[in-house]
Amino acid sequence: SKEKVIHYYFMDLKSIFSTYVQYLIHPYKTHQDLLAGNESRVIRLSVYESLGASWVFIVLNGIFRMAMINVILITIIGLINESDIDVSMFMDLSQMPTYSFLVLSAVLDVIFYPIFGFFIIQYWEIIIKFFARLLDCQGDLSQKAQDIISVSMSSQMLKIIPVFGGAISGFANLILMYAGLRTQIQSSPILSFMIIISPLFLFLFLCSFFLLLALLLI
Repeated sequence: SKEKVIHYYFMDLKSIFSTYVQYLIHPYKTHQDLLAGNESRVIRLSVYESLGASWVFIVLNGIFRMAMINVILITIIGLINESDIDVSMFMDLSQMPTYSFLVLSAVLDVIFYPIFGFFIIQYWEIIIKFFARLLDCQGDLSQKAQDIISVSMSSQMLKIIPVFGGAISGFANLILMYAGLRTQIQSSPILSFMIIISPLFLFLFLCSFFLLLALLLI
């Protein structure tokens, strides 16, 4: 019946988000249970289920950001109107490019997160599987990589924290990724750190490549 379908649907959502919380709070224990195949203790979410759960918190973050921007703007305008200072000679309150930019950036974050997340998943799966082979790691390397990525995505939940949510989420993501690399592919602390900062090396390489190419073309 329709009621049963709705019931099972919401039970699945509840299961996904409770698992998502567990990933964030107990990353080492989660990876140990995933490796042991202990499904009675932890549910294995696919990377795309984690991506979907992350998107929910990105949407909430976008809503909170726009609400905060409007509250700050209204507060500033209210203080200006109550003061005796004429600010019209300094700025035109009817034209707020910074406000428009902030709102647009929040909207774009929400819209493009799934696309950006898809490429992030592909990147990390390639990188993790590459280093896992170097370490002669046994087992399903693709599954190990996806488990590491899936657990690390739970850090997006922290973005709903006002003001500092983005920074806290980024730091938590590093910790969750580190826990996954140490547990799933048994990488050393130094190698785990190098893998985590590999996007920085890739960025520097691409910058150097395009700079060299520009110099050659001049």
